[in-house]
Amino acid sequence: MSITMVLSGLLIFTIIVVVHELGHYWAARRAGIHVEEFSIGMGPRLLHFTKNGTIWSIKAFPLGGSCRMKGDEEGQSTEPDSFTSAHVGWRILVIAGGAIMNFALALVLATLMSMFSSSADSTIAGFTETSPVQEAGLQIGDRIVRINNRNVNVHGNFTLEMMRADGSPIELVVDRDGQRLNFTITPHYLESESRYLAGFVPGWRVGPFYARTQTEADGSITYLDNESWVHRLSFWDSIASGFHNTAHTVQLTMFAVSTLFSDGLGGLMGPLGIVTTVGGQVEHSLAVGGGMAAFWALAFFTFFLSVNLGIINLLPLPALDGGRLIFLFLEAIRKKPINPDKEGMIHFAGFVLLMALAAVVFYNDIVRMIGS
Repeated sequence: MSITMVLSGLLIFTIIVVVHELGHYWAARRAGIHVEEFSIGMGPRLLHFTKNGTIWSIKAFPLGGSCRMKGDEEGQSTEPDSFTSAHVGWRILVIAGGAIMNFALALVLATLMSMFSSSADSTIAGFTETSPVQEAGLQIGDRIVRINNRNVNVHGNFTLEMMRADGSPIELVVDRDGQRLNFTITPHYLESESRYLAGFVPGWRVGPFYARTQTEADGSITYLDNESWVHRLSFWDSIASGFHNTAHTVQLTMFAVSTLFSDGLGGLMGPLGIVTTVGGQVEHSLAVGGGMAAFWALAFFTFFLSVNLGIINLLPLPALDGGRLIFLFLEAIRKKPINPDKEGMIHFAGFVLLMALAAVVFYNDIVRMIGS
């Protein structure tokens, strides 16, 4: 494991956690709740200073972070600047603030990537050797606009619906020179990749500030805007693409969470696995495409993991932000808080289960590292 892998993985992990905790912090300040400590990392403090009554600290282990508010851990407090004294609506915003900030970060990064980089498009640029879409009558230049009655705003929408179909026949609507045509295909199962494929090579979607030319392996220059398989987005289209990519990644994460019940925990990855996997991908991008490629790889994984952290934290499970929101919503409906002792017991039980899950995930990470 190289230093580049470790540092890039830790950088991404730190960014998404700090942004998450800043969401809690800013919402707490708006609500008039005193934040006692804002920390980056876990364990004993390495560095710290105090500003506006808040201790800002960097801790020994660079994984995780926290935003400790007055009265949040001690339970009921009558002090006016404590968490429990704030109106329930403000407390809901404070708890949800972390995930909201993760989604905001993801949206900004997705928009920047849409403006300055390239991605796959739903336009057909070619066919594979075994191609269900070609057999069904689709042609090069066709653009897939709907699959199984769902819009294809970004190529990820198409791939997600392919995963959901799991080999079942799928209905496609394509745009061919302004005309909408309907097709039905049965995906082809590719043994080497253990997944179903439609059998086409997607075109490119490039941002308004992406390069106009591309140097090929033989030294020749390709003018991208002259190629039929390249779709250059306008400035406003790239902003819309940022929203669509963020929405798609939310759907993809929720789909992945739903499959845990059927596929088991073997695919779960913890901080150690994330750092090594993401770091390896960034290192590969650096070696193949240079510093700019590595930068956009960092941006993509920060975007993707920020959405993941936001979704996971909102799951309605004890000890997670989503679990705490359930109790706050019940308080808002009942017009009185849940018994803090009972709520504390439920969160403690959830924390124990969460730690057990963390142990399983850590074991998975170690097995992957040994296997690789």
